Amino acid sequence: MKRQTGFTLVELVIVIAVLGILAGLAIPYFMEAREEAAKKECLANRTQILRMFHAQQAVGYSSDLTTFLTEAIEETDNKYFTFAPKCADGGKYKVKVDFVTCDFPGHDEDLLAASSIPEDILKKFNDMIDSFYKDGVLDKDALNKLLGITNANDKTLNSNSLMREAFFKKYGGWIEGIGVDGMPIYFKFHKTVDGILVYANRNSDFKNGGDWAANYVYNASTSKWYYGGKNQWESADNTTSVANINNDIRPTEQAKANEQKILDKITDPSQGWTEVTLNGNTFSK
Repeated sequence: MKRQTGFTLVELVIVIAVLGILAGLAIPYFMEAREEAAKKECLANRTQILRMFHAQQAVGYSSDLTTFLTEAIEETDNKYFTFAPKCADGGKYKVKVDFVTCDFPGHDEDLLAASSIPEDILKKFNDMIDSFYKDGVLDKDALNKLLGITNANDKTLNSNSLMREAFFKKYGGWIEGIGVDGMPIYFKFHKTVDGILVYANRNSDFKNGGDWAANYVYNASTSKWYYGGKNQWESADNTTSVANINNDIRPTEQAKANEQKILDKITDPSQGWTEVTLNGNTFSK
């Protein structure tokens, strides 16, 4: 009898079943890898937009981040990029606080991690500052009412001292965190030319006209935190005074230059500052 060659029906069914099982196991991994790649590409695009924004500011760009974002994602006649940066998943870019965000679900998770500043801190700082402005004009009555002051002139109201005091009173204190030594630290801010400079030290109180010594300073252009050493009231400390930026929150070229000096100091290894990581509200080396 001649022997029949080839697969039987049962063998074919088994092979097809095995292939189906393998496909069922592999496809989710491929989809997950694709989603993760899209998220990373989206984050890279938004980071590049921010870097380009800061670079343009350094050469005299005067508009805000919202205006720059509109120009940066222009498909035709783009001033800054050969190819307009966009989300591979179809998300839309917008400005939130001092960052470029994406409205596609899950894409902002990496942004918050990269920013190294908890969202609640940035939101409170910016919401507080914005609450005293209407169409770009300072609402003197609202600030006077919160602070309990009268007859304050424009120079007084446009000061970081009063903005910080307003935050302290509005929220009942500073936002607390944990330093690299396990001791409590408190997040604070200084209104700058480009936005806000976030820093931290160990003083839980509000000191009008003082408390500017920063043990921890955040560099928004690199999304990194830097630690300068001990508490400002201890010996052998290594802090920087953010008061040197400018107490007047209205933008000036000198204020911008002073702000850059602080960023140059904390990123210069010879100055004794070291990069640290912020997880939640806790710092670690």
